[in-house]
Amino acid sequence: MMRKVALLAVLGMAFVLVAGAADVPQAIAAASQGLNSFRATIHMVRYGKQKAEIEFTFEFVPPVKMRIEYLAPANLKGQLVILNGDQLYTYLPALHRAVRKKVTPGSHHPGEEMGFLYQFVEGQAAAFLAGHLVTVEGPLPFTWPHGEESVSYQAYKLTLAGEEETQVVWCDADTFVPVGVDIYRGGELLIEVRVVKYEYNEELTPEDFAIPG
Repeated sequence: MMRKVALLAVLGMAFVLVAGAADVPQAIAAASQGLNSFRATIHMVRYGKQKAEIEFTFEFVPPVKMRIEYLAPANLKGQLVILNGDQLYTYLPALHRAVRKKVTPGSHHPGEEMGFLYQFVEGQAAAFLAGHLVTVEGPLPFTWPHGEESVSYQAYKLTLAGEEETQVVWCDADTFVPVGVDIYRGGELLIEVRVVKYEYNEELTPEDFAIPG
């Protein structure tokens, strides 16, 4: 359900506020804490020696149900990752192979490379914002090309400056859901995350998170 959320006071944050956006971080934190389910199509670019692009569907029901299915590139299409409780299942279609393992506390979880978007769906937006110097602008048009079309949002732009990296985050002005994340380290762009479309607090099918026998 696309909806605006109530504001929640978040203590301990450092803000630089622009264009009357004083309540935006609190609203984002409230949307994060109020998340019951999330489904999105996500386009991600990883920069470095070689530019790598992937696109996948991402479904999440807190605290520990996650499903990622790769749509592109062709060599990853159909690859599936399911996290359900402490069970992690990965299917590699290119090898016709399935891998199952138990996740231990402190393990790296799929999706963490999405930066602030991952913190948001985990309900940890408030804590993450509290650890950064936050600059807010907008709402502003946020448009980016996707194939032969374009994706557009009216969004707030947040710059989250930390000790080791900076994230530039765009949040839908209607729902406060992150729809774009750029992760910088040492002034260089490392990862670019774009949400093609999403559903916030819509009912998801439990079968999507079932670990195949």
